[in-house]
Parts: sequence; C-alpha cells; structure tokens
Amino acid sequence: MTSRKRFGFTLPEVLVTIAIIATLAAVLLPALTGQISKGDATRAAEDLKAVQTAITAFVSDVRRYPGKLEHLTESVSTSDVDALSSTYPEGLVAKWNGPYLNKQLETNGTLKTTFGAYIQSSFSDTLVVSSTYLAVRFEPISTGDFAKLDALIDDTANSSTGLLRLNSSSTATFFAVPVQ
Repeated sequence: MTSRKRFGFTLPEVLVTIAIIATLAAVLLPALTGQISKGDATRAAEDLKAVQTAITAFVSDVRRYPGKLEHLTESVSTSDVDALSSTYPEGLVAKWNGPYLNKQLETNGTLKTTFGAYIQSSFSDTLVVSSTYLAVRFEPISTGDFAKLDALIDDTANSSTGLLRLNSSSTATFFAVPVQ
C-alpha cells in the first residue's frame, strides 16, 4: 500500500471555513457600519464647531460679523457686506488677521461636510426666543443624520431646541454665535 500525498483541502474543511468567516462577518459588520456612521457625525460636528470658532476669532479681530463663509478664509474688502448688511469700513478691513477657517471651500463658497451636506456660503442673523444669533445653514441632511449630529452638539435629539435646529426635511440651522 502506497501512501498518497494530500494536496488541497477537502470539501468539509472548505465549508467549515466559509461558515466561520460568514459568522464573523455577520457579527462584525453591523458594529463596523455603526462606528463609521458615528465618525461621520463627529466630523460634521467638528466642522460646525470649527466654523463657530472661526466666526468668534473673526469678530474679535474685525469687530463685525462675517456675512459669508468666504470672509473666514479670504480677506474682506470695503465692498463686502457683513451679516447685518453693512459694509466693512477701511479701518476694520485692515484688522482682518485670517484665515480663520482652515478648510477648503467649494467653488460656490460652500463647505462640504460629511453626510453629503454643505455648509452654505451666506450667514444670517436670526432671532431665537429673545436672543439674536449668527445662523449657519447646511443642507441636505436626513432626519436620521440630523438626530446623530444633534445628539453630539446639543446632547439631545430634540430638533426644536438647542443650537442645532431642523428647519425642513433636509435643511438645518446651527446658531453659531450670539449677536451682541
């Protein structure tokens, strides 16, 4: 009787290996996608906080509220309009010490963030209860993504209170800085 050398794997060995890999994938895949989604919400919250910090630094230097996202990345001129619809005087233009936001803007002046949402280029002053805020609008955002982002920014999933508000089914507003 001659001994034969065995090459390869038997069918039961291959099937057991495939079953083990499938079981691991079924257990690990949902956890992995949950972590990716949480990372997207964290990055979007960091983008909004970066804009908030940039606005605060801009106001500290120029003594006016920026009218557009571009005012945080490029110097302002006397022909630019601030968030309260006034032009910047020459003396305040010279105080611009930016860039205040180190992010690459899109060609239309928006800032792309996660979830496929864009922080819009124009800021506005908005009255909320008894205070006026410089509002940053971003869109589009789904209600599910908004809930994740709201939980990070406001520690709540209530879309009608806090600094982050859902305006419509796909537009949200972040009340970045109180206007004084």
